Amino acid sequence: MKKFALASYALYLLGGLVITAVGSVLPQLLTHYHVSYTVGGQLVLLGSLGFLIGVPLSSFLLGRFREMNLLTIAALMIALSQMGMLLLPPFEWIIAFNFLNGIGVAALEVVVATLMMEVFIGRRAIVMSYLEVSFGLGALLMPLVASLLISQNSWRFSFFITSVLALLMVVVCKMIPFKKETVLTSESDSSDANSEPAPVLAKNQRWKILALFSVMIFMYAGVESSMNNFLSSIFITYLDVIPSQATLSISVFWVAMLIGRVATGWIIRIVTYERYLFGSIGGTIVSLVLFIVLKEAVAGYILLGFLGLAMSGIYSITMVYANHTFTGSARIVTSLITGFSGLGGAIFPALIGFTMDASGITSALWYITAFACLYLLALCIIFFVQRDAKQKANNHLQPMK
Repeated sequence: MKKFALASYALYLLGGLVITAVGSVLPQLLTHYHVSYTVGGQLVLLGSLGFLIGVPLSSFLLGRFREMNLLTIAALMIALSQMGMLLLPPFEWIIAFNFLNGIGVAALEVVVATLMMEVFIGRRAIVMSYLEVSFGLGALLMPLVASLLISQNSWRFSFFITSVLALLMVVVCKMIPFKKETVLTSESDSSDANSEPAPVLAKNQRWKILALFSVMIFMYAGVESSMNNFLSSIFITYLDVIPSQATLSISVFWVAMLIGRVATGWIIRIVTYERYLFGSIGGTIVSLVLFIVLKEAVAGYILLGFLGLAMSGIYSITMVYANHTFTGSARIVTSLITGFSGLGGAIFPALIGFTMDASGITSALWYITAFACLYLLALCIIFFVQRDAKQKANNHLQPMK
């Protein structure tokens, strides 16, 4: 199991690298092909649609093939797509390779996350925070490498690095044995703050709550994906930062995300899922509003750091919170959360790219802030429904006088 855990962290590291690869060099890529931000948004859209298709596909295959075989195929797809983009073929092929890359990343995330949800029942939040740290490290390193390559006018070789690492993971996945039925977990190590069973919800409430969780992750993915793909462009156009320094904005964002994810594994031991998410989304909204209002480069980098800290654990804790609410439904819930994350990542960057061209970056930033506010609204509804369910359960258990 230890070898599988290490391989899982390495796969999430790869996922972080490839998810930010296009965004790190997007201005250069659009300039090379002489296309607009709208087309760039469509490029991101097709990649996210590939992710969206990959989620149900990998979920279907997960019950029919060995887990490590699926992960091997996913790594191979990523390697092929990254090598294809390295060659800078006609733009239609770039779109196709990014679509294939999305399918590969989806399979990687669904298989690994589902197994972690099923195996580490009492430590889901902590294990997911480790995975998210690995993902964040990859998302941090890629913009740093891209910035260096951009300064040397060799930005295309960002894709060479990711393709080589993906091929390495193909070899690793073929060498790591894993059988879920032989995994032994120690529940004495359970340290999530939410160790108590979730309140029992009525059947009609369960579907509504699951829909609200889907809305939450849909909105969050819209914020994160928009940041991943347009931060460089926002800093160049909105804050008048030179291109090589603008690319570093993604690094600032992901340094903060990485620090926050390391801290999440500790914070979640003493704070409930609800409190963690309320604090995180509140910090996200405040950071975005101040970023828009102040409109200054130094303040922008500082606020971007606060934004990364605030957003760092939202995805993983939302997934864990949903699995905790719907005990025994890990495969369905994890696939649904991952799928709506992909859907949000597909739709919103295309909307943001169009808005940047049609109405300007200020309007686009307010749209992103609105996505975060809708997440907060859905979280409030879930909180009050679950609180009422707990109160009714407690009243039912109290003896009549």
